Amino acid sequence: MTKQQLRKYCEAELDNIDAVIYEIFVVAVLDKTEYSTAELAAIATFIHNFYNGIENMLKRILIYEKNEIKETSTWHKHLLKSSADKGILSDELYNALSNYLSFRHFFIHSYGFSLRWDELRPLVDGIQSRLDLFKNSVKEYIDSIS
Repeated sequence: MTKQQLRKYCEAELDNIDAVIYEIFVVAVLDKTEYSTAELAAIATFIHNFYNGIENMLKRILIYEKNEIKETSTWHKHLLKSSADKGILSDELYNALSNYLSFRHFFIHSYGFSLRWDELRPLVDGIQSRLDLFKNSVKEYIDSIS
């Protein structure tokens, strides 16, 4: 894979994430406080999609940089930490994305009827600003690769 191919891959993933964020805000309407189980499941799925896209890019960047990603039971946590250690993510972004990683784990291992808006809302409220930070971080990192 070339640097240009890596850039194009990340741009395509970011386009997908932009579409996911759009869909989140079709369902999660400003000032709405009551959601059906189906609406919460849709919001949760889109939050999961958001984080999955971020992981896809981080994994691809680390592989491009010849870093091994071992598929262990903790590889998701290791991927995020390695991305911060390599300077792809700032401490602020690492901490913010850690919340989405925790949610990813919850989402995978829970039932949709156990979702609660008060727990999803902080993830939804901050999702666009986290994406903007991530976009800048990825662009700057790829630009810095020789």
